[in-house]
Amino acid sequence: MSMWFRENAEKSLRRSNRRKKTNGEQILQVNARAQEQKQARVKWISAVAVLVVAVAGCGWVGVMGADWVREQLFASNPLFAIRNLDIRTDGTLKPQELREQYNLQPGVNLFAVNLRKIHADLLTLPVVRSVEIRRQLPDTLVLRVGERVAVAVLVTDKMSLPVDREGHVLVPRAAVARLPVILGGLVHGLRPGLQITDTKIQDALNVLDLCETLHMGPQVRINAINVAHPEHLDLRLASGEQVLLARTRMEDHLRKLASTKKALAERRQTASVIDCSLEHSVPVQLGSSSPEAGL
Repeated sequence: MSMWFRENAEKSLRRSNRRKKTNGEQILQVNARAQEQKQARVKWISAVAVLVVAVAGCGWVGVMGADWVREQLFASNPLFAIRNLDIRTDGTLKPQELREQYNLQPGVNLFAVNLRKIHADLLTLPVVRSVEIRRQLPDTLVLRVGERVAVAVLVTDKMSLPVDREGHVLVPRAAVARLPVILGGLVHGLRPGLQITDTKIQDALNVLDLCETLHMGPQVRINAINVAHPEHLDLRLASGEQVLLARTRMEDHLRKLASTKKALAERRQTASVIDCSLEHSVPVQLGSSSPEAGL
């Protein structure tokens, strides 16, 4: 019995020793793997850092190299010195003024001229509608400036300023005295450079544009448009008539106005009021004391 006990004890001791040895080996293997993973991470981070530095260095060299190439091949090359200035405007701006303002002179290098800045600066002027500026190699600079054209004078309680057909407010000039006036609009902060979006004033500008597009000429020449009424425009013609014009289907009503005036002229009659605000008829008040008639 005692021998059996000793044998079992020895077997248990051997098994315990084997487990301790196995556990120790496993711990050593885990530590070794952790060390390898740490070293791999350090190598990966180092490789990424080297790559980032290399890319940044290449980018810096590329930029500096591109600037150097541009300077040598273009900006400092006498081949691209300006010899021809093709500057044209279609209004009040003078080519000589633009040359002086932006130093556009013969001898200046084409690539030393900042085209984007000149383009942006000119578009800030209220009178300027469009700008085209470009290099025509090897020695020509082309500049085209299109100006806004006043079609009416907007009159408020405080001031009167010209506007173009898109509603851009312009700088007042002497020539605007002969333009139609627009009355009755409410515009706050009226100043050159502002674009008016008020629908009543836009209706008045549309009428003026239609008269030009339809070639109505002296037959329907407008002196003033009052936009105060919500449903129709109150026109005063150069020939003396007052015209009430509907805000809808304005082209149709303008054609009716032209045909009505033609019929009156054929009858050698004059009208004081022509009502083109109705859909199916055009009531006319003849002269200053004649009864109302329908045409």
